[in-house]
Amino acid sequence: MKLKMGDLDKVFHDFLTLKKIRRTGWQLRGIRNGESIADHCFGVTLLTYMLAGSLSVPINRDKAVAISIIHEIGECRVGDIPYTALKYFPEKSRIESEAVEDILGPLGSKLTAESLELFQEFEEGSSIEARFVKAIDKLDMLITAAEYEKTGFAGLSDFWHNNSTFKPIEEFPELANYAEHLRSQRERRLAGRHD
Repeated sequence: MKLKMGDLDKVFHDFLTLKKIRRTGWQLRGIRNGESIADHCFGVTLLTYMLAGSLSVPINRDKAVAISIIHEIGECRVGDIPYTALKYFPEKSRIESEAVEDILGPLGSKLTAESLELFQEFEEGSSIEARFVKAIDKLDMLITAAEYEKTGFAGLSDFWHNNSTFKPIEEFPELANYAEHLRSQRERRLAGRHD
C-alpha cells in the first residue's frame, strides 16, 4: 500500500492531540496543567524500556515497548476516561479499539492489525508483557502522584489507597517493592519527616 500524504496529515493530527489532552484524573483533583496523555505515554514507554530486562520475570522488551506505545493511542479520539467514570463506560475497550483502527488505518492494514493485536493484549492482560505494561502504567501514575504531592498538591490520597492501583503491580515483585517504597516515602512526608 502506498501512503497518501493527506492521510498522514490526519494520523499526525491525532497523534498531536495526545500532547494536548490533559489526564483527567489530575484535573479532577485540581491540577489544571498536569501531564498530558502523551507525557504519560512517554513515561510508561521509558519505564518499560528501562525495567523490562531488570526483573526476575522474563519480559520481551521489544514487545512490551510496542504495547506501551500503543496503549493510549485510542484516547486521542475518545478522551481520557478517569477511573471514577469507568462504570459508566462498559464498552470502553471496544470503543478505544475502534478508535485505534480508525486512527492507524491510513498507515496500512499490516500496521493496523499488529497494533490492534497489541492493544487487545493490553486490554485483556493476555500476555506477561501486557500485564507488565499495565503494572508500569500504574507505577508511572504513582510516581507522578508523588511528584505532584511534593510540589504541594493535595487530595491525591485515593491514588494511594485504591486497590486497583496496586493489584496489577503485585505480579512483579520488584515493581511492588518500589510501589511500597513510594507509599512509605509518602507516609513519612505526610507525617512531617522529609526524605
